[in-house]
Amino acid sequence: MEPNSDEDKLFRPSYVASVELPERTGLVNVEDIKTNLSDEFSSASSSSDMSRRSSLEPRGHIQVCLRIKPFTALERANGLQGCVSLEDSTSVILKPPKSSLSRLIEKTAGQTIQKFTFSRVFGPEATQEEFFEGTMKQPVQDFLEGCNRLVFTYGITNAGKTYTFQGTEDDVGILPRTMDMLFKTIGGRLYTKMDLKPIRWRDYIKLTKDQVREETALKNSLLRLTKEVGDYFTKKR
Repeated sequence: MEPNSDEDKLFRPSYVASVELPERTGLVNVEDIKTNLSDEFSSASSSSDMSRRSSLEPRGHIQVCLRIKPFTALERANGLQGCVSLEDSTSVILKPPKSSLSRLIEKTAGQTIQKFTFSRVFGPEATQEEFFEGTMKQPVQDFLEGCNRLVFTYGITNAGKTYTFQGTEDDVGILPRTMDMLFKTIGGRLYTKMDLKPIRWRDYIKLTKDQVREETALKNSLLRLTKEVGDYFTKKR
């Protein structure tokens, strides 16, 4: 039925309105929206987590370690080395470059200095071995004792993630050092024969003698091809 009068018509309010945003008069304070994820995850632990080994309790569920990359010659020439300073082994102070301070009024210059706290902070002088000892050795030991561990590097491009994770031929990173620690630990329990082949992600099959010869020939072919490709690119440099 259609309404007989205007009073019977349904009123449909409009949700589209024109709103003028207020002008920003100063710096935006974001202190109230910062969240400490480490505390949140720690407080979310269940009663079953309390039965874990005591070595995990003081460290919490998440550890975030910061490694400061050494400044380049160009960065030092531009006076950028003063932008990052270590307050202690867990805190770092960030300051704006000196070149930008002249554009900031004295009242707001102090507000641009920020302090960040991590599980541990490693300065530019930290070696690959020191970083591994301080970040990876205990998680690897926990893994060998049956605990699950996840480690990843995070940062902007050219921050040093690949160097930290893989390293160089002369100074390897945390991944080669982790593998070295794992295989040295299980060295006496390694299966030295070549008659087992992994299937998918948690199974394996036992190969016959003919299959072992085929797999060996395939492996040698791949290794030879890899060496040839490496030699080719080495000569082109």
